[in-house]
Amino acid sequence: MTRERSDLEQRRDELTRSLPGLSDTRANSYRRNSDARALDRAGVKRERPDEMTRLAEAEQAANEAIRDAQRELRGIDEEIKRVPRGGFGATLRRVVRGVRNDA
Repeated sequence: MTRERSDLEQRRDELTRSLPGLSDTRANSYRRNSDARALDRAGVKRERPDEMTRLAEAEQAANEAIRDAQRELRGIDEEIKRVPRGGFGATLRRVVRGVRNDA
C-alpha cells in the first residue's frame, strides 16, 4: 500500500510540474489562433485556410491537455485519500482504533 501511495504521489508531482508548461502552450496557441482570426476578419489573408484549421486544432488540443491533466489530478487525489498511509504510525493508529472499538 505504501508503494501504491508513493507511486500516486510521484505521478501527482509530475502532473503538477507539467501544468505551467501546458498553460504556456495553451496561452501561445490561443494567442496565435486569435491573432490569425482577427487578421482574417480584418481582410488580411495572412494564413491559408489549412493553417487556420491547424491553429484552431492546436488551441483545442492545448485546452484538452490542461483539462485531462486536471481531471487526472483530481482522480489521483481521490485515490490517495482511499489508500491508507503506511508505516508504523498507521499501524499504531489502526491498533489504537481497534482497542477503542473493543472497549
